[in-house]
Amino acid sequence: MSRTARSASAEEFLGPHVDPAVRGSVERAVDALADAGASVDIANRTVETAEAVAADVGTAASAHALDDLSGLLAGADVLVNATSVGMEEDRSPVPADALHGDLAVLDAVYSPLRTKLLRDADVAGATTIDGAWMLLFQGVAAFELWTGHDAPVPSMNDALRDRL
Repeated sequence: MSRTARSASAEEFLGPHVDPAVRGSVERAVDALADAGASVDIANRTVETAEAVAADVGTAASAHALDDLSGLLAGADVLVNATSVGMEEDRSPVPADALHGDLAVLDAVYSPLRTKLLRDADVAGATTIDGAWMLLFQGVAAFELWTGHDAPVPSMNDALRDRL
């Protein structure tokens, strides 16, 4: 039986699978999900852009228009928002009625910390992961690369969340 995005947890693409560039974030998430055996769908306002992103990641990913997102989410377990939509207080790239309780939603936006997408996902009963985690682990990777020491993750997380 083939695995879909439903069978991959958000934790599988957190940690080392981060990148400061939005497209890099998409690529890391797609790579991690594909490595876990999940099928991946990429939705964008235009199919051409979704196809370009799918080609860039070099993994089997299906490209779709953003209009197809609600239908795609009906059978999905993981949603990654790697757009800047949500940085404005009451905007979400995903219709609230497309979210469901079996979904894990990772929003790469970290300001505001609780985006409309995450608030809507909470109401739908979904598991939510805010973008501060991606930002945190980018800092963890940099700290460990530059210092050669293990990063003090709890302290870094506290400091980050105090700032946000």
